[in-house]
Amino acid sequence: MIHIPGYSALQHPELIIRLEGDSNYTNIYTLNQPRPLLVSQTLLYYQRQLPGFLRVSKSSLVNPAYVVRIVKKGKVLHLRLTDDTMVLVSRRRMTETLTVLNSLGESEVSAT
Repeated sequence: MIHIPGYSALQHPELIIRLEGDSNYTNIYTLNQPRPLLVSQTLLYYQRQLPGFLRVSKSSLVNPAYVVRIVKKGKVLHLRLTDDTMVLVSRRRMTETLTVLNSLGESEVSAT
């Protein structure tokens, strides 16, 4: 269980698809909410609470269980998630992200 300040219900980490940082705020995208939860905590606050999640860029934290496909176009890498969003992986975090996802073996790689 993870405590989200400002929301009375505790969230199960397995229901969180991804988190997006926006300055000192974080948008939390979950399976059971149609809109993201806006929380006044930084992304680092949640990264420390969710060790299984992947920090793919300065502003994105992704639950690897929801990665459907790895899309590589030249030197650019994106992750397609189950909610059909594409998340950009920063150049500095590409190797680490690919290593973790390949070790899990859950996602399909597509190079175009």
